[in-house]
This record gives sequence, C-alpha cells and structure tokens, in this order.
Amino acid sequence: MAEKLFSDEILNSYDKSFDELQKIQIELENSDISVDTMSRLAQKALPLIQACKAKLNEAQGYVNEVLKEAEN
Repeated sequence: MAEKLFSDEILNSYDKSFDELQKIQIELENSDISVDTMSRLAQKALPLIQACKAKLNEAQGYVNEVLKEAEN
C-alpha cells in the first residue's frame, strides 16, 4: 500500500489542496531541479490534483442542480 502523503484535512479541502499544489509548483519552477526531484514532486502532486478535480466536479454538480431547480 502506498504511503499517504497528505492528511484527509488537506485532501478534503479544495483550498488546502490547491495551496499544497502551489508550493509544489514553486519547487518545480526552480531551474536547478533534478529529474529525480521533478519526478518525486509530480508523484506528490497527483493526489492533490485528484482531490481538487473531485471537489470541482462536486461543486459543478451542485450548481447544475441549483440551476435545474431554478428553471422549474
């Protein structure tokens, strides 16, 4: 089983997940970064990206429901 990199508190919050992604982005923008470090950071970013995508999909579903109800 893979090691959990982030707490549920972070993964269940879009804002906290996005903040962590921004930290990773800053590290990736370092011109002296090694390929190994880049690979590690990409792996680290994956669960954060998935968490953000899930939250956005959830919000989109909610907005769609509200709009559908407003049409009635």
